[in-house]
Formats: sequence, C-alpha cells, structure tokens
Amino acid sequence: MDKSQPGWRRFSDVHTFRKSTPSHLPPIPHTVHESGRRFVAGVFDIEYLYSLLQLKLSRFDRALILVPNSCEFLVIQMACARIGVFALFMKYGASPEEVSLMASKYKCAAIIVQTYEGKESYGRSVVNACQRMEPDRNVRLIVCVDFDGGPKTSQYRALLGSDPQYLSESDESAVRAAQAQVQMEDPMVGTLTSGTTGEPKVVSANHFQSILRAFCVGERCLINTESRYLNERPFSWVGGLLLGVLPVSVVGITLVSMDPEISVKKADTQLVMKILQDERCTHFLAMPYMMHDFIHCDVAHHFDLSNLKYAFTGGQPIMKEMVENFLKKHPQMQLLQGYGSSENTSVSTQTRTTDTINDPGFGYLELAPDFEAKIVGEDDRIVARGVMGELWLRSAMHVTGYLDNPEATARAFTPLRWFKTGDMMVMDEQGHIRPVGRVADSIKRATVLIQPAEIENVLVRHSKVSEVFVVGVPDERLYEELCACIKLNAGDTSEEADLQEIELWCGEIFLPGPDGLTLAPRYFLSFKDFPKTTTGKLNRRELAAEATKILGLN
Repeated sequence: MDKSQPGWRRFSDVHTFRKSTPSHLPPIPHTVHESGRRFVAGVFDIEYLYSLLQLKLSRFDRALILVPNSCEFLVIQMACARIGVFALFMKYGASPEEVSLMASKYKCAAIIVQTYEGKESYGRSVVNACQRMEPDRNVRLIVCVDFDGGPKTSQYRALLGSDPQYLSESDESAVRAAQAQVQMEDPMVGTLTSGTTGEPKVVSANHFQSILRAFCVGERCLINTESRYLNERPFSWVGGLLLGVLPVSVVGITLVSMDPEISVKKADTQLVMKILQDERCTHFLAMPYMMHDFIHCDVAHHFDLSNLKYAFTGGQPIMKEMVENFLKKHPQMQLLQGYGSSENTSVSTQTRTTDTINDPGFGYLELAPDFEAKIVGEDDRIVARGVMGELWLRSAMHVTGYLDNPEATARAFTPLRWFKTGDMMVMDEQGHIRPVGRVADSIKRATVLIQPAEIENVLVRHSKVSEVFVVGVPDERLYEELCACIKLNAGDTSEEADLQEIELWCGEIFLPGPDGLTLAPRYFLSFKDFPKTTTGKLNRRELAAEATKILGLN
C-alpha cells in the first residue's frame, strides 16, 4: 500500500486546523428539536488540544470518557486522538461504583464526565465515587465538562479562557510537538464488547486500525460527504463510534443523533420519522427493533421520507419476512444487511431492494475486499462449502486485542492473527457467508447441536407470531429441550389459544431429523418483551433463565 494514501495517515492528520475565535465549544451541533442533534465535520480548533495539555494529559495516558451523545463527545474524542491520549469509552449512566472500578482496573489517568441536560447530580455522584478511590489509584485528574465538580476537579470549558484565540506561538508549538509524537501504531480508542459471551472486555484499536475501519464503513455503507446519517446508537458503543463518530471525522458525513431511549425504550417511531424528515436524512441505522417498529407504524405516510435512500441493519440474523415487509412499506429504500463485530468492523454486507428481495442467495453476505475468511469445524480445520462452522477472519483492520487481557486475546486470536468470531456461518461457492447464530447460543439436544435461527426462521412465518426467539432449557433425558419464546400479534383469541395453534402448526411443518426428533419446540411461552444486553442485543442467557424459571425446570 502507498503510505501517502489516507489509510496510512494518523488520526491526528485527518482534519486540518483552522484558527477561530469561539469562547465556548465550536458550533458543531444544531438542535433540531428537543430530541435530535446534528453533527457535521466542521471546525476543530487547536485550543482544544492545548486545553488537554494544560490538564497534563499526554501520549499513552488513558482517559475514561463518560460523556453522552453530544458535541463535547466529538470534541473530546478528537482532541484525545490528536495528542495520543487513549480514550476508553464507558456507557453514559453507568453507576459511580462501576466507573471507579473501571478507572482502577484499567489504570486511567483521567476521568472525563459530563452531566448532560442538567443532570448535575449524576456527574457529582461520579466525582464523589472516584475521589473515594484508594490513595494509590492512577487517576490524577477528574474533568467535569459542563459543571463545577468542586475541589480537586477541573472544568474543561474553563481551561479555554474568555478569549482562546490568543495562544502564544510557544503554546501552538507545544501542541504541534505533541501531535508529531503520535504514531499510527499508538493505541487510540477502547470500546466495551456487548457482553453476549460473558463479562464485557475492552477492545483496543490503534490509529491505523481506526482509520481503516472508518474508511471500510464508508465504503460498505455507501456513505460520503453528501450523506446525512441518523444513528441513534450511543457514541461510546462500537456501533455509534464506527457507524457515526469516526465517519464524521474521516469520511466527512453529517451525523444526526438522538437519545437512544426514544427508539428503544419508548419506541417513539413517529418522532424518529419526524427527525428523518426534518433533517432530510439519506441514511439511517435501522436496528432490528427499529425495523419492526417501522413495519408496524400506521402513520408512516404522514412523513416525507423521500430523501431516505439507505437503511443499514445488523446485530443478529435478519429474517426474509422482516426485510420483505420493511421494503414494502418503504419501497424507495435499499436495505443493507451487514455483519461485523467490536473486534472488526463492517465485515460483509448484502443490499436488497423491492426488486431483488426474492433473488437467490438471500442472507448470504459479500465479504469486504480487505478480509480473509474461513469456516472451521470443531477441530479448527476448514469445512466444505455449504457446511456450517465457526467463522475465522483475518484483516489489517483487526483490533490490537483486549486491553490488559493477554489471556482473552490469546483465546480469540491465533498466532497467525486469525480472529475466532464465535459466530456460526455457512459459506457458499462464491465465498459469501450466511450468519446462522452464535457458537455460545447453540442448543445441545441429545447428540445434535441445534442453531436457534433454524427454528426461528420458520416460526416467524406464522401469522400469530410477531417476534420469536428459541432457547434451550434443561431436560433430564436429552440435556436440553427447545423452548419458543414468542411475542404474539394482537388478535381476538387468548394467548393460550394462540400458543396452542402455533404448537399444532409446528407439529405439521417440522419433519423428523436423523435422530427421529423434529425441530418443533417442546415448550411455547408468551413474552411481552425480551431481555436485552447493555448494547440493545437480545440477552439469550437471561431469556433462557427466565424461560427455565417459568417452566419450573430449575
């Protein structure tokens, strides 16, 4: 690769500096209404870097960032990257005890916290918890972005002074000298994994990897400087960082964000559509729960979404019926189904429109050009095309590993730098891959290993089923049995009658396998909602535990 190309630049080189005269944070966002915010790749001033130097933060220091989706997040993240401070992101709203434990565990030199929308009590509770840490703690600095945290804390805005344009020549030289020290292999950013396979780990990426990942996302998601992209994922999560924050800086998109509570907890689809309409968005991240809500929204025709051309989805295998129903309601859009992970980026995608929904190969995703992939069996040897196995990947975009966790890094990455994804896949003759499920989600019934998606893809076709997940529950004889956890469509009959109807239907549609058993679940339960991980994905472990408890199989 030509080292003069963008992929070889340090993150600190992506933006050029421009002197300006704000006495406050630069006007990157504009409030669109009470819930939406717009971010553009605009001015970034040298004064913000100088403020970090005033805080005595420097290359290789670790800063724990506890900031919500805000202008300040973008400014702080970019400022840290430019002078080599490693930014470790933690979900906003984490308990003060969790924050202090994280800071201690990962030897953070600074904690940067924002109150956001007047929630000063939360910021103060974090400050108090961190100040109670042991005397030998590494934290030497607590930065309160937008509130006065009291003694022994600093305020980020106050460091800029009343007229920050008048930095001396020596001050500017100090900033540029700090930037010049940063190398592409330096650690840049740490994000937490989703926790679907156990305790969350911190994924560490350097400048080189972060830049490549941002360019890859831009290419795979068809975004460019003209794109106006709604992504409501928290900026501190990999979905918000890779599909939002970094493309603002690297690709130059306009990013529109909102409080994730609107789309997840409140399911306020009309407000989401209003934001898309008012901001004239061309792209949006349509996680499966949002796709579900868009399908069932009866007032979508009240909103002008004519600018919206692309929807990007992923996070779990997407059923064809959901894609078909989504595109029928929004025929002007192309749906990009993607697969990726915290350790990689958008590894593979497939684009579908109303004209191509029934083309052969639905669900088989095309790998990004810079990835090598192989499907391996239990003996870690490559299996034949069409045979299910675990996906292993290799790429320059792989993260360095898990922060301060060489054991987990060694388990996930082979000596030849193959990353063991833990995802079960099938590869076709063209080298496209189809996600089937997680290795950890497999259900062991008797001698057969069953992937829940095999059954879920059938059950969702029933008219009474709105959403369904299949989990394994304890069985004295077979080790595990199949339990269908179903969110029912509203109807005139009782839940009990609906479940009985679905059970009879399964008895007819599922045929016996090699062991004489069918894939028809033994148990059927009705759920109003399903437990989620902190990143919004289904928590199958918790769902299986709930089902086990309801069935009295403990």
